[in-house]
Amino acid sequence: MCRRFTLNLKKMRKMSKINKTPSNYNGQAVVLVHGLWMGRWSFFSIAKFLRKHGFKVYLFGYKTSNSPFDFNKHKLQAFVNSRNEATVHLVVHSMGGILSMRSMPNIRKEGKLIMLGSPINGSQAAKAMSEKKWTSWMLRHATEPLINGVKNPKVLRNSMMVAGTHSGLRIARIVTKLPKPNDGTVALLETQADWIDFHTTENSNHFFLLTNKNVKVKIIDFLSNEKITALEV
Repeated sequence: MCRRFTLNLKKMRKMSKINKTPSNYNGQAVVLVHGLWMGRWSFFSIAKFLRKHGFKVYLFGYKTSNSPFDFNKHKLQAFVNSRNEATVHLVVHSMGGILSMRSMPNIRKEGKLIMLGSPINGSQAAKAMSEKKWTSWMLRHATEPLINGVKNPKVLRNSMMVAGTHSGLRIARIVTKLPKPNDGTVALLETQADWIDFHTTENSNHFFLLTNKNVKVKIIDFLSNEKITALEV
C-alpha cells in the first residue's frame, strides 16, 4: 500500500514538471490527446521530448468509453480554446485522432495536427468487438466513433499521420484478423485518407508509437516546419 502510494506520488511529481513552461519556451503549445482506455500518462515520453524542444505541453484527459462522445468533444474544444498561446498544436493517439477531427470545426486556435495510429476510416477491431457479447460492453460510448471514424471532415489544420506497421502484440487478433500491414490494433488502410497532408509509417506496434524515438523526431520535424501552421480546405 505504502509502496504504491510512493510510486503514484513520484508519477504525479514527474507529470507536474511536464506542465511547467520550459526554459527554452518557443511560444507554442501542444495538447496531447490519448486513445481508448489510456490516460494522460501514456504521453509522458512524448511530452518530455516536446518540452525539451521548447513547447509548452498540456495533457488532455477524458473518459474514453464511460463519457458520451459529444461530452468529450465539447470538453476538448473548451480545453484547446482556453490555452493562452495563439498556436496550439494537437498530437493525438488512436481514438484521440477521431475525437480531435470531430472537434476541429469549433477549435479556434491555429496549429498543426499529428495523429499516431488513428483509425480515421473506422476500426475493424472495434466493429468486431461490438458484435460480440463478451466484448461489446467494453466499448460503450466509444463504439460509434471507433466504428465510423471521421466522415466528411472539415480540415482546418496541416496534418500528418504516423502509422505503425509492426503487429507486435496483435491485440486485435483476439476478435478479428486485420489486413496487413497493421500495428496489431489498427490496419494501415484505416489510417489513410486524401485529406491528410503527410502520411508516414514506422516499424512499431500501436502502443510503442508513443515511445518510439523515430516517431518523436518526426513530430518535432513536422512542428518545426514553419511554412504552414494552419490550413483551411
